[in-house]
Amino acid sequence: REFVDEDRLAVFGGSYGGYSAYCQLTMHPEIWKTGVAWIGITDLELLYEESMPHFKATLEQQLGDPEENADLWRERSPITHVGNMEAPVFVVHGVNDPRCPVSQARVFRDALLDRGWEEGPDGDFEYEELEEEGHGSSDAEQKVRAFGLIGEFLERRL
Repeated sequence: REFVDEDRLAVFGGSYGGYSAYCQLTMHPEIWKTGVAWIGITDLELLYEESMPHFKATLEQQLGDPEENADLWRERSPITHVGNMEAPVFVVHGVNDPRCPVSQARVFRDALLDRGWEEGPDGDFEYEELEEEGHGSSDAEQKVRAFGLIGEFLERRL
């Protein structure tokens, strides 16, 4: 569309949208100027290993058996494609998240560092663990803090 500035496109999402943001940035890197992944999945195999039984059952319904369909699980995991990333990303995750453990953010951060990416406002990516949050928050102050950090990141990067 004419009104879209293709030099300022960002992808943002939380929860499944966070997973989608990671997928977009790693599997379609040419589109995005930047992105924000909030409480998103990065490694489906790790998520399965760390999940409670009812979450494991849901993952099996969606992706099949993790051993029998290991290639599919890897192919659908953004961590597999982290080497394709071009745009800076802001990784935001609650430390107390039972649905999508903070390890999902940490392994992605570590993969970026392993690639030689630098963390920080002037670096290749930014990373924030929200100490009191779980899978998002219903607390107004925590929401204001999270969206404030995201807004500041987008202002810097766009």
